[in-house]
Amino acid sequence: MDAATLVGSLLIVALLAYALADVLGRWMGVGALAWGNRAQPKIALTFDDGPSEQTEPLLNLLQKHGCKATFFLTGQKAEQHPDLIAKIASAGHQIEAHGYWHRPAVLMAPWTEWEHIQKSPGKLYRPPWGIHSPFTRLFARLQGKQIALWDLESQDWLDKPAGQLVERMLFYLKGGSVVLLHDGPVRTLRVLELLLPKLVENGYEAVTLDELAAKPLGPRQGLIRINQGYEERYDRKVNSIKVGYRYDHILRLEIQPYPGPDLPEYPRGTPCAHIHFESARMADMSPMQVLRAFRETFKETVKFLEEHPEVRFLFGYSYLGQGALALGFKTHPVPKAMEMQSKITTAWFAWLYRGEIARHLFTDPAQVVYITRETILSKYGPKPKAQ
Repeated sequence: MDAATLVGSLLIVALLAYALADVLGRWMGVGALAWGNRAQPKIALTFDDGPSEQTEPLLNLLQKHGCKATFFLTGQKAEQHPDLIAKIASAGHQIEAHGYWHRPAVLMAPWTEWEHIQKSPGKLYRPPWGIHSPFTRLFARLQGKQIALWDLESQDWLDKPAGQLVERMLFYLKGGSVVLLHDGPVRTLRVLELLLPKLVENGYEAVTLDELAAKPLGPRQGLIRINQGYEERYDRKVNSIKVGYRYDHILRLEIQPYPGPDLPEYPRGTPCAHIHFESARMADMSPMQVLRAFRETFKETVKFLEEHPEVRFLFGYSYLGQGALALGFKTHPVPKAMEMQSKITTAWFAWLYRGEIARHLFTDPAQVVYITRETILSKYGPKPKAQ
């Protein structure tokens, strides 16, 4: 092998190592902290890039609404503003490391990345932009730091109206979420002014990452993390509607003509709403928590039906089995042509979202589960007042 071939081969190996590190480290987040228990109302608001001239206004907003947060500070800025560091700490917020310089790991030599991590104190380390080199995890571990990422981006760096950013965040926020925000953009202040009251209204409790008690993601959770991007693209494509914004609500709806098979009451083509279950949230719930969450969500579904009188029923392809009957659902077998697909999908979901729900409910092949408009309105609508 001549020198040029050797150099070319080494370059290819290096590029593959950097690509694999970023896929496993940033996109999948394997081994990193990214969310907590989905069945609980606790979430973590995290702020990168500070401190800045916006730090004090941020602290005032958080105090006003009784929220705690975690600040991932850039070492250079922290050295320039020790007074702000003291104010963050005295307000009871958590302070962690965002590196000394705000540089992506792929643009640093290994010895520079080591110094970058070492000079930014904290037991948690969030790489700038989440970008990983093949050395990021090793260097962090050798220095006693745990990588901390997120599961929901606020997109507060985009030139979009604050109300639009907040609406998207509420759509995808879940119990246990770690929200990525930034200490610097003025837009972030406006986002928080709108967001924080909504968090309280919908039962969320903003705590530090330590209080969230997140656990490192395994390969299964890494696949779930990647799938979040697909879900958001799908929701935009079909205009999914969120049913309620409370931390324990578990349905998104897609209005469409019913695609079949024919049901006893409804033929193909009947206007309906396709249910998309919040599987990641349900996986952390016990069966009784799921039943309670369905009942609460269906109270909000009444409002949806009032706003969409054309929708005759809600349906989904699900593994809820007998549990669905207690909620007012009816079941119908899937067509023969779908049986094999149903078995494969059952096995996939049982593995991906295994937990209390997976053990109890992901056992039989999927069925069509549906609930009529009349059932929801009568069972979950407001009761008439006694005369």
